[in-house]
Amino acid sequence: MLASLEIQSHAQGIILILRGVWDRSIPKTTLKALNKASSYGYDDSLRIILDSSFDLDFCGGAILLNWSNHLKKSAQSYFFNAFAEHQKATRIFTILQNKTTINELNFTTMTIKAHKDTFVILKKWCYQVAVGLNFIGEILYTLWLGILSPVNFRLRALFFHIQEAAIKAVPIVSLACFLIGIVVAYQGSLQLVQFGASILIVEMSSMLTLREMAPIIVAIIIAGRSASSFSAEIGMMRATQEIDAMRVMGFNPFTFLVLPRIFALVFALPLVVFVADIFGLSGGMFISQVQLGISSEQFLERFAEMVDIHHFWIGILKAPFFGLIISLIGCYHGFITEKDTRSIGVHTTKSVVESIFCVIAFDALCSVLFTQIGW
Repeated sequence: MLASLEIQSHAQGIILILRGVWDRSIPKTTLKALNKASSYGYDDSLRIILDSSFDLDFCGGAILLNWSNHLKKSAQSYFFNAFAEHQKATRIFTILQNKTTINELNFTTMTIKAHKDTFVILKKWCYQVAVGLNFIGEILYTLWLGILSPVNFRLRALFFHIQEAAIKAVPIVSLACFLIGIVVAYQGSLQLVQFGASILIVEMSSMLTLREMAPIIVAIIIAGRSASSFSAEIGMMRATQEIDAMRVMGFNPFTFLVLPRIFALVFALPLVVFVADIFGLSGGMFISQVQLGISSEQFLERFAEMVDIHHFWIGILKAPFFGLIISLIGCYHGFITEKDTRSIGVHTTKSVVESIFCVIAFDALCSVLFTQIGW
């Protein structure tokens, strides 16, 4: 029973009736009532009655004892007299006043509360894991049905999402990679010139662009555009009960909403990364000619001679996995949104942040793995 306070006014004075368990979960209304009670100028007119349900722990005792310090001395005597027969309260008040034997206090109540909080957090985490596994299971089941009956694949939706999520992102991806290629080559050239090895700018900028820069820039931009778009679109469909209507009519939402988005990013991201490679290398070539006097012919000749083709394939190989991560997270957050606009905004933000984080983490893992196997 939660703590409560009743204030009664009589001709003889004020009566305070305390009920429930006074611990750290005291309701705000009770605290407000306690503050209101402290505003009275108590003298000999205060009476405190403890209900049969009254109990308290260290936190509740500290709150009540601190409240009693604001009373007049005559009222304080009534306060302590009221609690004199309550052995647990008397012991807690004694410890709080002395502050020397606090280690003798029984923290059972607070420990149970902490354990409850831990179990609540664990329950929420297990529920989220179960929802995520159920989402993956639905996708795999729908994919298996599509393999058994290819007519279930919606090619029109697939091409639509390829255009919306990938092709329309090519201009901003190209510009970003071109500018970053310029920055990387410029900063690298300043260091290489000091050692008389300016020609090495070709290998440095090319390998960095092909292996890491182009794929990760593409993934981050696509995550910002597509993960948020997927979450917002599907979340709004949940809020307007369109997904429920699809299920009622016998349509599988994963066939219509999830698989086309996943396949669109998985199939289209390698192409976008290829375009990003071209513009990233163009930026490096441009700054090499302007800053170091390396002509385009020299740059391309050095590139063909010194840069192995496997650097290109490493970047292309990572692209489908980036697309898979982004689409899964975006669609997942769309399906777990509550049916209100605030939840849509929250999960749209989470989808972008989690997509970018997972992409960077996966890229770091691939970088270490490929280096260890000698790629």
